[in-house]
Amino acid sequence: MTFDEMRTLFPGSETMTYLNHAGVSPIARPVAEAGRSVLDDLFLRDPVAAFSGHIKRQETLRATLGRMINAAPATLGFIKNTSHGLSIASQAIPFTPGDVIITAASEYPSNIYPWMAQEWRGVRTRLVAPDADGIVREDDLIAACEAEPTTRVLAVSWVQWGTGQRMDLPRLGAFCRSRGIVFVVDVVQGLGALRLDVERDNIDIAAAGCHKWLMAPGGIGVLYIRPEVFSTLLPVNIGWNSVTNPIDWERQHFDELKPTTDRFEEGTPSILNTATLGASVRLMEEVGFDRIEQRVLHLADHARTGLTRQGCRVLSPQAPEACSGIVAFRHPSRDNSEVLAHLGDNGVTVAVRCGNVRISPHAYNTESDIDKAIALL
Repeated sequence: MTFDEMRTLFPGSETMTYLNHAGVSPIARPVAEAGRSVLDDLFLRDPVAAFSGHIKRQETLRATLGRMINAAPATLGFIKNTSHGLSIASQAIPFTPGDVIITAASEYPSNIYPWMAQEWRGVRTRLVAPDADGIVREDDLIAACEAEPTTRVLAVSWVQWGTGQRMDLPRLGAFCRSRGIVFVVDVVQGLGALRLDVERDNIDIAAAGCHKWLMAPGGIGVLYIRPEVFSTLLPVNIGWNSVTNPIDWERQHFDELKPTTDRFEEGTPSILNTATLGASVRLMEEVGFDRIEQRVLHLADHARTGLTRQGCRVLSPQAPEACSGIVAFRHPSRDNSEVLAHLGDNGVTVAVRCGNVRISPHAYNTESDIDKAIALL
C-alpha cells in the first residue's frame, strides 16, 4: 500500500490538517468498519458468538504486535492504557524497603505517579532533572542509578512527550541488565511510528496505550514483560481470567495462574477495542512498519527544517538517533496560545505541551500538510 492510498483511508484529511498524533490519532476507515462489525454482532446476532470470535482476533493481534516489536506473543498482554500497564508493573515488582526508583522529573505523570505510589512499601522515587531545554540526559540517569546502590528500577519514556527526544534504549537497557536493575519503558510516544526491538533494546517491561501512534480508539493498550522478569513478579491485578482454563468458572484453581503475560488480563476483554486495534495494526503492517518509520522521520525532519527557516526555535534534538515523530518548537514573537489558536482557526491541529508547540505527523500526512502549518506562522 502506498502512502497516498493510506491517506484515502483517513477521509478527515480532506477537510483538516491533523498534526497531533502524539495526542490522539484519527482512526482509519477499516478501523471504524471493524468496530461497527463487532457492534452489529452484539446488536443483531448472538453476543456469545461475538465474544468467541474475539478470542481468535486477540491471538492474531498478539502475534502481529509481536512482529512489530520483535517479541514472542506469549510475552504480550492487553491492558486499558499506559497508566494501567505501568501500575501493574509498579505493583508486581517485588520491592523491599529501601529500594529506589529512578525516573526523569519531566516524564508524563503515567510514568511517575505509579512509582511514587510505592512509597508505602518503603520505596523511594528519585526524579532526575532535565536540562534547561527539557532534554533528559542518559548520562544523568545512569549517574543517578550509580549514586543509589539500592536502585531497583529505571523507568523512562522511549520518546519524551514534551520535546520528542528519543532515548538511547540500548544503552540504558544494557546498563540496567549489567546491574540487575529492572528497565521499564513507557513506549506510547513511539510505538506505531518508530521501530521498537525489545531484545535489541534490553527492555524488561514496556507499556503503551494505542490511541496515539497506533491509531486506534482509546481503551486498549499493550504490555510486554520479559520472561525472566515475569517469573519474579507478584500476582497483582488478578481476576477470573488470570488462571489457565479460565472458563472453568466452577472450579477454583488460583494455584494455576497463567505463566505468561496474559495473566494480567484479569477479566472480561474489550472485544470492541481488540477488533479496532487489530484493524489498525493490520493496516500498518500492510503499509510496512519500516516504511512508516522512515516516512514519519522524514516528515519530522521536513518540519524541523521549515520551522528553522521561519525563525522558530526547535527544541527537539537534531541528531538522527535522538529524533522521533514529535517536533517541539517556540515561535520567535508569538506566545504558544496565540500560535495554537491561529493554526486551529485555519484548520491545522497541533498541541502545546511543556512550554512548546508540538507538531506530530503520521505516515499518511504529506509535506504539504507541514508546509501549510509553517506558512501560517
